[in-house]
Amino acid sequence: MLNFATSVIERRLTINDVHATHPYEAGWAAEAVFFVQVEGDHPELSVQAQISPDGLHWVDRGDPRKIAPEEEIIAIELANFGGWLRLTFAGATPEQPARVLVHLALKG
Repeated sequence: MLNFATSVIERRLTINDVHATHPYEAGWAAEAVFFVQVEGDHPELSVQAQISPDGLHWVDRGDPRKIAPEEEIIAIELANFGGWLRLTFAGATPEQPARVLVHLALKG
């Protein structure tokens, strides 16, 4: 039987600069899906998945995903990612902030 877990990584966090989520240890999982929701008006955001062997040193995984101002939610799928996961955000400013909710679903 496969294990499954879903965690809230960010809960309605307002970002207005470059931001990285808290690292999440997921070495037991074989697959991961980040669900990124943006509430209300927001600028175009760039979202980059990152992986790490130790939760301290990070490398980008895949290409950045864009969330257009008219979009509300995206999913970022990962496999073969090692031990630690996080997302970084760019595009929000103090003049155009974004309010995000991030879920991470893991299966292994």
